[in-house]
Amino acid sequence: MKTIKYFFFIALGSLLMAADCSNKDSEFYNDIYLSVPNLITIETKDSYAVNDVLYINSDNFSQFLDEPGQPNLLDIFKTTGGAQSFNFTYMLEKKTADNSWQLVSLGPNLSVLKGFGEENELFVSALCIYNPLTKHYEMRHAITLSAPGDYRLSFGYNSANTTGVDLRSDSIGNNLFANINSATAHLDAGGFYNFSVTE
Repeated sequence: MKTIKYFFFIALGSLLMAADCSNKDSEFYNDIYLSVPNLITIETKDSYAVNDVLYINSDNFSQFLDEPGQPNLLDIFKTTGGAQSFNFTYMLEKKTADNSWQLVSLGPNLSVLKGFGEENELFVSALCIYNPLTKHYEMRHAITLSAPGDYRLSFGYNSANTTGVDLRSDSIGNNLFANINSATAHLDAGGFYNFSVTE
């Protein structure tokens, strides 16, 4: 009787494992990775004073992307099955008196002019939202610099990318998820945009 029970459980386990297997590529390989520079830009100034505004935007984020080694532009909207947005994160820190860095709570100093942005305790979650009229993924955030000091802006809270921004499509269903490594100008070797704000 014990042999029959063991055989039954082994057969049941094999059946459940086989039922979980599939040969559909979309269920296993639904992520694509590509590199496209400057989709997210920091609008820099030579100097900043209190109440100046630092802008982050996606003016270069077209639906049609140049894919290295390919003769035609990649339609990222079509490739992702019509993803309505791409997400990424950023954070602003200020140097303290003991030369360490402290997260800056933006609160009312963050204005979302295009796209979406929501601040939590650690970073700002941003969305570049698809505009069918312009065929661009649009976002533009404005940060009012309300206090003097040394600051740094980074996009690497949830990634190890020190050269730019990691963007991920908000695809749904079995559509492809696009992961874009977008090198961004003005970042140092550690992945920070450093600047100072004067009185």
